[in-house]
Amino acid sequence: MANSSDGLSQKKRREECERKARRGEMDPRLEYTFQLLIDATGLPRAEIMDNVFEGNMLDQINEIFLPHMRDKLIWFYQEVEEQVSVPNVDHGKGVLRGMQTNAKTQVQSTISYKKKLFLTDGWSCPLTGMCIYMFRLNTVKQLPEEGFQKDLFCGVINARKVGLVTTVQRVMEHVFMEVLSQPSIDAEDDEVAGSIVRDQLLPGLRSFCSALKVCEEVCKTKNIFDDGKTLMENVNSYEEVKDYISEPGNKEILEERIKIWIKKINDVILESEQLRQENDSSGPQDELEYWKKRDAQLSQINVLFEDHEVKTTIQCLTVLKSKTIKQWKEIRQGVIYCFNEARDNAKYIQSIEKSCHALYLHDPVRMQSSILRLLQTVKLIHSVSQYYNTSERTSALMVKV
Repeated sequence: MANSSDGLSQKKRREECERKARRGEMDPRLEYTFQLLIDATGLPRAEIMDNVFEGNMLDQINEIFLPHMRDKLIWFYQEVEEQVSVPNVDHGKGVLRGMQTNAKTQVQSTISYKKKLFLTDGWSCPLTGMCIYMFRLNTVKQLPEEGFQKDLFCGVINARKVGLVTTVQRVMEHVFMEVLSQPSIDAEDDEVAGSIVRDQLLPGLRSFCSALKVCEEVCKTKNIFDDGKTLMENVNSYEEVKDYISEPGNKEILEERIKIWIKKINDVILESEQLRQENDSSGPQDELEYWKKRDAQLSQINVLFEDHEVKTTIQCLTVLKSKTIKQWKEIRQGVIYCFNEARDNAKYIQSIEKSCHALYLHDPVRMQSSILRLLQTVKLIHSVSQYYNTSERTSALMVKV
């Protein structure tokens, strides 16, 4: 009875909401929210209303407009698991007696996937589809029906097509930083706040966006040891290693495997020695991002050396005294050298990042002091760096500056 009464009350609220919408009496704040969901998901209005009332979202949506209540709303529109009960009739071997049989009906639960729009806290389930968000910074006052848009921040994150990291980086760089770099008319008299934004906040956001770019590129890097095979899944002890290598043909398979790994790792090692293709707009920030990315990439390879599949493959070939082991040891030394080089270079170039911000954010007059500091830092790097002190690398950095 309780469920049926809840269903009736939801139906009445929906009918009332739709009547108001047809008469043009809908709360403009709700209308704005519904339109945001329609634009983001591409669903028709009727389906959006179905999802809102089935999920009891209306009260939660209204709370963001009230004082001292919600400060954010997060919707996910993605496939979710649903358990569907399917009747399974089991017919026995009994004889019909009048109208009765001994057929037994059982209920089986199967899992199906259905796209659904639902409110979430952002932590309870991972984002795999679309995220629509709405938040406000100040919850002290109630949002009025007119002019409420200036206090609301809304956006969409497409995890499938664009990705979370890329979306955050783009919004930060092309929305917030663009707005902050153009001081408002109201803030012209507040020189202290303007200088904090210009000298501290904007440089910090630039560094944050740079770190996100590196993170995005590193996440796209494929595992060079992943060949789609799990040959060592059941090999966990020395005795099992001996049993595996005693089987005919396994030695050739493992040697071919390690040769492919060596080739892929060698390509990564030779990257720093090759001439990089760069455009005219490349700056010192690009140089820093390159070495950060290389540091992370080689660090991943070092971690994967300890993977069970890799370690056991090497152990098998070591027991077999394969000639490829000598090449493997040499390539590992090469990875260690390149990793130390990348980490050292990233550390030293990181020291010029603070001075570099002025080249991107300030006018030629205000960047004079930063240029002098930048040149002194480059001179110091050339003097003390173990790997970056060659004339080719220093000259390339100066060209970017």
